[in-house]
Amino acid sequence: MNKKISVDSLVKAAMLTALSIIFSRFFGIFITPSIKFSFGHLPLMLAGIILGPLSGALAGLAADLIGVAINAGGTPHFGFTLVSVLTGLIPGLITVYGKRKNISLKVQIGLMVFFVFYICHMFLNTLWLSQLFNNPYKVMLATRFIKVLIDGIINYILLYFIVTKLVPKIK
Repeated sequence: MNKKISVDSLVKAAMLTALSIIFSRFFGIFITPSIKFSFGHLPLMLAGIILGPLSGALAGLAADLIGVAINAGGTPHFGFTLVSVLTGLIPGLITVYGKRKNISLKVQIGLMVFFVFYICHMFLNTLWLSQLFNNPYKVMLATRFIKVLIDGIINYILLYFIVTKLVPKIK
């Protein structure tokens, strides 16, 4: 199948990628070296939801690589790039599956938050951070648990609001 990417989709992907870079690299707040609050993952999740899993994954890849080139904010690690790709890919896959199976939007967003935050961000990012800082994984997991839990709840609320109120106007 020879499906062309529209200019509209490219512009949306580029804007969401740029927002991710700005939110994570310039407006992220470090509480400790291993705990950072930012909303850089929200535009990547939206890229997956609006544009599909492949575009979401590519937006995640571009956001991480460009973000590291502009402002590393620490040691580059390809594990974080993987998580960034998954942050765009997973919501796209859940959206496609949810539409096919008629799964409610609240459940879809709940699944997105669960997989992106409670699997990727909590377990994978903690693994990469424990490698970078040479700290025991379980100790870092304990220190990051509350942060990721709060992050997931806040992002569920934000994502639900954005998807119900703003995405219909964007599409």
